[in-house]
Amino acid sequence: MKRNELINKPRVAVAKGATRQEAVRNALELVREDIMVRVRGDVLIKPNFLSSTNPLASTQTDAVFPVIELLDSTGADSLCIAEGATRSTGNAYKNFGYEDLVRKFDNIELIDLNKDTYTGEFEIVTRNRGVQMIQFGDRPAAADTVISVALAKTHNFATVTASLKNMMGCLRRIHRPRMHGIKLGHVIEYAGESLWNILDEYPVGMKMVSGLVFGALHMSRYIQKKHNGVMSGYISQVRALSENLVRLGRVLMPDIAVIDAFDVMEGEGPGSGTAVRMGIAVAGTDPVACDAVMTYMMGFDPLSIGYLSLANDSGIGCADLMNIEIAGEDPSAHVRQIKPHSNYPLQMKWREAWQ
Repeated sequence: MKRNELINKPRVAVAKGATRQEAVRNALELVREDIMVRVRGDVLIKPNFLSSTNPLASTQTDAVFPVIELLDSTGADSLCIAEGATRSTGNAYKNFGYEDLVRKFDNIELIDLNKDTYTGEFEIVTRNRGVQMIQFGDRPAAADTVISVALAKTHNFATVTASLKNMMGCLRRIHRPRMHGIKLGHVIEYAGESLWNILDEYPVGMKMVSGLVFGALHMSRYIQKKHNGVMSGYISQVRALSENLVRLGRVLMPDIAVIDAFDVMEGEGPGSGTAVRMGIAVAGTDPVACDAVMTYMMGFDPLSIGYLSLANDSGIGCADLMNIEIAGEDPSAHVRQIKPHSNYPLQMKWREAWQ
């Protein structure tokens, strides 16, 4: 049965605040009862560290602090903060003040998921409609409660990124390109993972190498777009990522979603966009519904976005605004036409990819 056929609608909190911390705290309070039902056992808070240095691209402690405050009043057995950063997780924890944050509380562990073990895996699709396997970390798989504390940003493939896509940080780092339908080959992946792990301890080297890799990739796409009008395989990658996020959701769906939209990234997200002050936060126990409401407030139709439309159709969550109950602020009062990524017109062709 699809989620939008159920009698009980998912409830999503929308709250504003003078500060990021206040906005998140207000959103959590609106759905406190829903959250209390979900929290149990070993709790894992999953921030987003796309960058180890850019606070606009990464979850800040002011968004996590109110979550920890709320959990203090629950019967959770243990609490950890866990992420597998695109670059160095350790540097992100240090640069963004997470080491100082955990000192304020007892027995909170900081986990680098890039150093996790990976015994679990699931099947995903390639951009050519083939299949391949992808591994995910044992630590998030073993957690009794997973809380995604994400940011609202535009994205170069997914159009928007929020709580569900944040869970990609639980995947084996060198496997993450597979989510886009890419097959690099085991030799390249092994070499890349070995180099990446070495560079984790050398921030300058990590920045230089990753800058060269991503710079070359962006230049290649720019040249293809300039000369051909359409980037080769791009739309198929958009479709593959949309399909694979749904498959990820079936395996590692967060129990609770918190979206920091105090400052939203627009334009060339998820790492190179600019800030728009919205001063709000979103929270709930249906991450797809939370992402849909946030997407609407960013000026997009949720059911036009690949992963949200497919997630709604598959029944793993509700992205139909007509079937979502809102607590707190009226989302329509906070709609901003966020500037999309420059590839947005191509992203909207995701349905055509495999026709």
